Amino acid sequence: MLGLSMLLLLFGGLSLDYWRGLAMQRELASIADSAALAGASGIDEEHYRATGEVVLDVTRSRQLAMLSVDTQDVSPTSISVSVTPGSVSVTVENTVELLLLGVFIDDDEPLLVRGSATASPRLIP
Repeated sequence: MLGLSMLLLLFGGLSLDYWRGLAMQRELASIADSAALAGASGIDEEHYRATGEVVLDVTRSRQLAMLSVDTQDVSPTSISVSVTPGSVSVTVENTVELLLLGVFIDDDEPLLVRGSATASPRLIP
């Protein structure tokens, strides 16, 4: 009976910690999506007026993406924004502490969770 209880605790801890990791990943993916979309709205207006070509202003796009991440409820431990003239890629990372599963694992390292998104500007005819 004791062995069955320990096994039940192990699987319960695994499912609880896994669920918390998935919830954090969904939250980070949402943050990355909104930041990439915000960054993709930072077009270089002078270049567009001169040539009619839609390209991103790298500095403005990076600022918009970082501002979008900063206004979210969850503050990621790591933020990476990569901007090219044609797209914005945002990757955010955070950690999830293991609760019940931490009892069975000697490693004190938390679970690393990552969310990423890429967006590019385009004209809507």
